[in-house]
Amino acid sequence: MARTTRFLVLTFGAILLLLVIAVFSIPIFLNTDSFRARIETTLSKSLGRKLTIAKLDLALWSGSLVASGVTVADDLAFSAQPFIRADTVKIGVQVFPLLLHKQVLIRSFAIDTPQIQLLRAKNGTWNYSSIGSAAGKSRQDEDTKQTFPDLTIGKIDVNHGRITVGSGLSSTTPSRTYEQVDLTVRDFAFNASFLFTVSAHLPSDGSIELNGNAGPVNQADASQTPFSGHLELKHIDPLAAGFVDASDGVSGLINALVLDATWSGQQLHVSKLVVDTPRLTILRSNASKAAKPAAESEGDSMLKSLSVDDAQVKNGSITLATAGQTGVPAVYQQLDAQITNLTPKSVSPFSLSGQLPNGGALSASGNAGPYNQQNAEATPLDARVKLSHFELETAGILPPDAGISGNADLDAHVKSNGQALNLTGNTQITNIRLAKDGQPSAKPVRVEFNIGENTEAKTGQIQQAVIHVGAAVINLTGTFQTSGPSTALNLKVNGNAIPVNEIEAFLPALGVRLPEGSRLQGGSVTTTLTVSGTSASPIISGPVRLDSTQLAGFNLGAKLQTLSTLTGGRITAVTGSGTNIRSLSMVVQEQGGGIRTDNIVLDVTGVGTATGAGTVSPPGALNYNVLLKLTGLSVGPGAASTAATPAAGQSGGAAGIAGALAGFVPGGAGGGASALGLGNIAGVAMRSGIPVAIGGTTSNPTFAPNLAKLASGAAANAAQGLIKGSGAAGKQNPARGNPLGNALGGLLGKH
Repeated sequence: MARTTRFLVLTFGAILLLLVIAVFSIPIFLNTDSFRARIETTLSKSLGRKLTIAKLDLALWSGSLVASGVTVADDLAFSAQPFIRADTVKIGVQVFPLLLHKQVLIRSFAIDTPQIQLLRAKNGTWNYSSIGSAAGKSRQDEDTKQTFPDLTIGKIDVNHGRITVGSGLSSTTPSRTYEQVDLTVRDFAFNASFLFTVSAHLPSDGSIELNGNAGPVNQADASQTPFSGHLELKHIDPLAAGFVDASDGVSGLINALVLDATWSGQQLHVSKLVVDTPRLTILRSNASKAAKPAAESEGDSMLKSLSVDDAQVKNGSITLATAGQTGVPAVYQQLDAQITNLTPKSVSPFSLSGQLPNGGALSASGNAGPYNQQNAEATPLDARVKLSHFELETAGILPPDAGISGNADLDAHVKSNGQALNLTGNTQITNIRLAKDGQPSAKPVRVEFNIGENTEAKTGQIQQAVIHVGAAVINLTGTFQTSGPSTALNLKVNGNAIPVNEIEAFLPALGVRLPEGSRLQGGSVTTTLTVSGTSASPIISGPVRLDSTQLAGFNLGAKLQTLSTLTGGRITAVTGSGTNIRSLSMVVQEQGGGIRTDNIVLDVTGVGTATGAGTVSPPGALNYNVLLKLTGLSVGPGAASTAATPAAGQSGGAAGIAGALAGFVPGGAGGGASALGLGNIAGVAMRSGIPVAIGGTTSNPTFAPNLAKLASGAAANAAQGLIKGSGAAGKQNPARGNPLGNALGGLLGKH
């Protein structure tokens, strides 16, 4: 018995030893290098790409093939660089079928630190689309069937991969790299559905996780392989991650994005999309955008067939800025949006709410679609928009250098077919300011508008804008053209017999400044103005007429006190504390804050008429020259005593002026040469008026009669003789030799 037991033990030991020797001898007798060539050929046929393995070893104890230096070629239409490059690939196989029948029955597949290059052509086609297409076009040959009789893989692991996404040959678009890519696939088969999970780090410290199922693999076009899954992205920089192009002008961060989607190979269906806490900046360009080239069906089939049951944006923030413009950008906060039943061919209902810059509220609802994939701005829209406490200056809608401000409540209807946009509605604006140097209006303004715009050409037309300031009505029409950071204007402003009392409180908003302590009362304004130039530097020009009004609180007689003497004080007596304007007509031009006024014709009760021109500088400095024809010149001190001195043909009014002037001239009442010179001046004053220079500022104007100019224009030789004096008498007594000079000095306030 003992011998028998001993024999069995020795026999078993010998067999075990032979098995160990055989196992360790297998790699010697198995020509893995020839098997490598067979695997390369077979997989190259299956993938439709050349696969290269630098070295293939058999790890018998782990039951795996270890491939080193593995590369898979790219589609040459995209790149000459490898599509996949991996230093090591471990393939877990069933050992006995491999040894006995040279069949590869794969249990697992693991790739460490692979580098994968994904490229997208201009027509939307991806470089992975053609993988497997060669095998799909013909049945597997006998060699493939023998090597991979029924290709199924229990588990596929990709660890610490790197994926680079670019745009193919000769592209100037920068590529993007996604690190730490991990992929796990279970129960993989080309002809069956399989489970998968994917995770990766996105640029700018973002992350992505995707899990679901996919398959069977479409061997004609891998991009059409069906799948369904749940996607979560966190801390996303859409520009750095490649979700938007730099030309879109979108940057910022999205806190989280959740997506549930199914792709049938023909249709992409999104049951849920939630974008949580996006913080985005949109840099707008007023230049026309070139349409993106339309992608071919292979590249854009997903978007063409997209349907979304429900998409939401929660607690968003958008900062609006415009290229080429300075100033503080507008920030819209607490944005919540929802759109349902979204498809490329349908109209989808949506709603939007949020907080406007500096505290106002925004709400909008309506329908949008079908969605324009090449240009989102060209998507048709039909919506109602309401804004409350909308600050014009800080909303980011108007150019910051336009000088326009105010607080508006707006109710508008927006309708667009994708090319032509129409905006109708009304707005109530308080504290409105329409000029850079203006002041907020104390009176609210209501505007009813109808505006059309060609969104592609960036041209628009104000078909009608009716501006109500109290009971006053002003009409605005015209066109505009947006190009670059500014907008070219060609507008017409019409107002007929506008009641002054209604718009008086509105005038400071236009930059109109009246003398300090004064205000317009009564009468009417009629004007037809043209607004040209650009929104940043508008030019306003045209005729203005003012009738039957009073500049209350402004005593013109006091300002003209010197000249009032020529009328026996009548100007001061008539004007009193207010100046009554029968009529005022002029042609104005405002540009850069400065105003030029031409063709002035002014008729003031108790004073007379004035004609002339001048300018107002942006700070409000006046520089005007007018000819003033005084009322009641025939009345004045000395009129009787000088009745005989004027030249023949001069009226009694001239005599009155001469007599008044004589009162300023030492010895002037005695007649002689002085009286004759004064008579000549008086005649010119009656015929042409008295030159007056208006200076100072709009809040405190000054009036300076230019009698020296009057004298030179009346009788140059005689007047100059009187002014300069002549003979020995003049030398002995300069004051008596130049009596008119002394008089003029008195009138001009120099003595």
